[in-house]
Amino acid sequence: MFQRHLHRHDDVNLVMSALGNDPQCLPVLIALGAALRRDVASALREVIATGAWQGDVRVRSAAAHWREEPRFQVFLEHGLEKRRDRGPKYEHLNTALLTFSETRAALYRVHAARCPQHCRTRTGTFGEVQHIDDYREALSGWYAVIQHAHACVVRAAQWFGDTDLHDPRRPQTFTDWLAPTGSRHGWRGGGDILPTARTEALREILLMMQTWSPHTFEAIDVAFQKAEGEHASHAWGGSFEPAGRPEAQAAAEALASVLSPQERRQVRDVIDEIETDDEFRDMDLAKDSTLPCTSDQHRGYGAGADEREDCATARGRVYEEASRLWSEGIDREADAVRLARFLLGPRTDRIQAALATARAAVARDATERAPQIWHDNAEPLREAREAAGLDLHDAAGHLGIKPATLQRFEQATGKLPGRPVSLGYLQLLVLTCAQAGHAAPVCIPQAISQPVNSLPITL
Repeated sequence: MFQRHLHRHDDVNLVMSALGNDPQCLPVLIALGAALRRDVASALREVIATGAWQGDVRVRSAAAHWREEPRFQVFLEHGLEKRRDRGPKYEHLNTALLTFSETRAALYRVHAARCPQHCRTRTGTFGEVQHIDDYREALSGWYAVIQHAHACVVRAAQWFGDTDLHDPRRPQTFTDWLAPTGSRHGWRGGGDILPTARTEALREILLMMQTWSPHTFEAIDVAFQKAEGEHASHAWGGSFEPAGRPEAQAAAEALASVLSPQERRQVRDVIDEIETDDEFRDMDLAKDSTLPCTSDQHRGYGAGADEREDCATARGRVYEEASRLWSEGIDREADAVRLARFLLGPRTDRIQAALATARAAVARDATERAPQIWHDNAEPLREAREAAGLDLHDAAGHLGIKPATLQRFEQATGKLPGRPVSLGYLQLLVLTCAQAGHAAPVCIPQAISQPVNSLPITL
């Protein structure tokens, strides 16, 4: 793990060491684990949405060495270990994302299909480096939390079994202990626990236990069968690493000793739910272009549900392009990257990519006529720009000139504009009209508009 990203890892260890043998360590651990899981998912989602991972040193170095597009796999593997005692593994990350569908879909798209998944936004991104730090700090904290799961369950179960039934600190059932009411008067002071809160808390601790030791669910099944008077024995999976078997067995037996038959049934139901919600659903999630994008990039001023839906549709199209069947002579990954440049990312970047591509496809004679075309049709072109909703300042920014200069050109006063600016203005109008669903001005020659219309610039 990265030493500079161990802040939350150390915070978790500090809190748990301060609690010591206090049974309160279990609900505290559950709260910490749930918060860190959410932070891992949200930070990784922003890393993918902003494209911040492309700025990672390892990613840039590998892309330059192999002379290829940046690979997300290089970023993801930088910081994930093969052995659990050395740092977080991919399995630890995958479990942390288990209940966050949008993040898992984005991760699968950008990793398995090797296609960009930058968020489609109106404004540029900011704080990209911070997203990477947030992700790695949250992942290191999650790694610390899961290491305490089994020991906390054992301590809490021992305390629950040894404490007098009339002790005000002792809840009626052990699962109530997982989701405290927050009452200052102990468990006898009132305060009901919602079944959903109890189930969510139970899911969190079971996820943590299974993440740290893949033998946990099997150990729980065997311990529960023995508690119910059945004959059962362990059949440890041969593909699993042996580490974690003793602690999984100890925690499972501790749970079996304090849970009622109804609680054991509830634990089994939660385990079944976790096991059915596995990574194989990621392929279905990745194909779902209706899954709204939940990136923080859409939380700015003026952002609405339509913007999130458009982002989801665009990301779905890029994934569809990247996941096409192999065909000789067609580089689907390169096509997906090209499509992403036109459909994903900040709007300014998308426009610049489209204009640069369209500009290169215009013949020289058409470029030479562009200044005169603009000068002769300045008024209808300005009206077309305003009707398409393109602001004067935004248009000037896309062209790289001052708003006052653009205003003078649109008034057809002074000398003619230059060829590059004129060509860019005409193609910008074609692009804006196409995205707004309007017809392009008829005064723009087809030799200039066709390169824009042939691009995949609309959803």
